[in-house]
Amino acid sequence: MTLSATLLIVAQIAVVGAVPVGDTTQAPSVRSPSTVTAPANRSPVAFDASRFDSLTANALRGLFDDALELGLPVRPLVNRALEGAARRIPSERIVRVVREHAAALHQAKRALGERSHEDELEAAAIALRAGLDERAVELMRTSRGRESVVVPLVVLTDLVRRGVPIPNAQDVVAILARTPRSDDVLLGLQATVAKNAQRGPGMALNALDRYVKSTRAMPVLAAPISPDRKPVRPPDP
Repeated sequence: MTLSATLLIVAQIAVVGAVPVGDTTQAPSVRSPSTVTAPANRSPVAFDASRFDSLTANALRGLFDDALELGLPVRPLVNRALEGAARRIPSERIVRVVREHAAALHQAKRALGERSHEDELEAAAIALRAGLDERAVELMRTSRGRESVVVPLVVLTDLVRRGVPIPNAQDVVAILARTPRSDDVLLGLQATVAKNAQRGPGMALNALDRYVKSTRAMPVLAAPISPDRKPVRPPDP
């Protein structure tokens, strides 16, 4: 997968999972910054407690500690808390969002397995909070085997948010996730649906159906991967 595609995925995850905007909060009291212990293979996560009042900072630390005990990644939780503070979201709302996302990460780990990477768990948590269930997340894992499920989950979540019915979206993504060059194909699907969804959910579903038919008509997708093959360019909408 190309670096640009990876950066696109990371940006999409950050936007989809962000704390909602639109509220204000009181200026936080000054406290010294701290760090949250991370797993041995990750660097400590910086948590600037000075961005919050003491009650909120302590509540957040408690949530971070609970997540660590469950073996969950803390970085996504810290990022949400700090983003909420930057957007001046009320403290109680920040705590609620962090708590809900921690619960979603726990569900994601249960669905994807103990050895799942942080990026996979984060993508799955966002998918769950978008209305998908654990079975849909498990289906993505089954479709990809040992390969990363980040792209399938990000694309699936985006399709659902754009109005594609969950059964249609998860079935199509699961099928395309099994094809060679599947990341390119899935990102092409995402772009096609996004372009047509501007005209309504019905057009998004029609675009999905057309894309799948076009993709299945390409014999190269059924061929085995070889080092000298160029990435498949998804068909135009």
